[in-house]
Amino acid sequence: MTVISLEDPAAPEILQTLEIGARPLSASVNAGGDILAVSYSIEGGAGVETPVQLFRIAEDGSLSEPVSPTIAGYALGEDNIMDIDWHPSENVIVWINQFDNTMQFASVGDDLSVTPFGNTVDIDRAPYRVLFTPDGTHAVTNALYWGPDIAGIWVEAPRGQLLSVRMNAEVGEDGTARHALVDRVMTGVSPEGLAVSPDGRWVATTNLERSYLPYDDDRITWYSSVTLAALDQETGDLTEVGTFNYDGILPEAAVFDNSGNYLAVANFDHFDDRIEGSSIDFWRIQTDPLDPGNTQLIKTEHSVPVARGAHSMVIAR
Repeated sequence: MTVISLEDPAAPEILQTLEIGARPLSASVNAGGDILAVSYSIEGGAGVETPVQLFRIAEDGSLSEPVSPTIAGYALGEDNIMDIDWHPSENVIVWINQFDNTMQFASVGDDLSVTPFGNTVDIDRAPYRVLFTPDGTHAVTNALYWGPDIAGIWVEAPRGQLLSVRMNAEVGEDGTARHALVDRVMTGVSPEGLAVSPDGRWVATTNLERSYLPYDDDRITWYSSVTLAALDQETGDLTEVGTFNYDGILPEAAVFDNSGNYLAVANFDHFDDRIEGSSIDFWRIQTDPLDPGNTQLIKTEHSVPVARGAHSMVIAR
């Protein structure tokens, strides 16, 4: 794990390098900026005793040695915590378990204990990313529909799904919480990337389709795609706007700008082999002023070249 100081954005410095377990899957910092959560693959590594480790973050940004909390009902070697996200205002985390296709919410104590609360929510197959909505009432996740009964594990996967889950949909008199699956919409094939706009209006997935196959494979799609859905933060309802194809290979991460009107997409590679490396491509959300129901996601001509293989991306707000 590498910590980089951006005190001088023009001259970033490596502040710390810390050896952690093998096969980390996700890393997420809480809203207070003082706890880092890391999840691990089922295979794990030396020094990793649980699927999740927590690190305290000092004021200078350096990390403590990891804490491996015992989590009731979860064990390394049995559960694949594919992704974790923190609530926008509370020390609450949500994670997705890729092996049993579930979502779980948990509170993190001052002693870095992790206590799941409420029911485990059954979601769609092979969840990949999870994000809280900006107001913290819902979590959204994408389902890839990969598996051993799919030809090539993922090659011939069907179209994926985008789902919303309401945290604390009901709270009983004894304080027991019930979380609820609210809605789902269809995406393109293999929706690996997931982004929620800062105002909570939009959710987007970046879809690999079958753009990564060899050029002589008849199953190849000579396009990738981005799916846009409207989100009602109050209810958690999703409305599919559409899936928009474009000329690119393996789109991975995506992030909305501060206005929520533009989307940056990390495009892994290009079908035009004369173009070297990856690119960060910029898309615009546009509604027809004479037909408000007609919303389009438009790929603009703005594109920034980066090194080949771009996978992850965040915005410095």
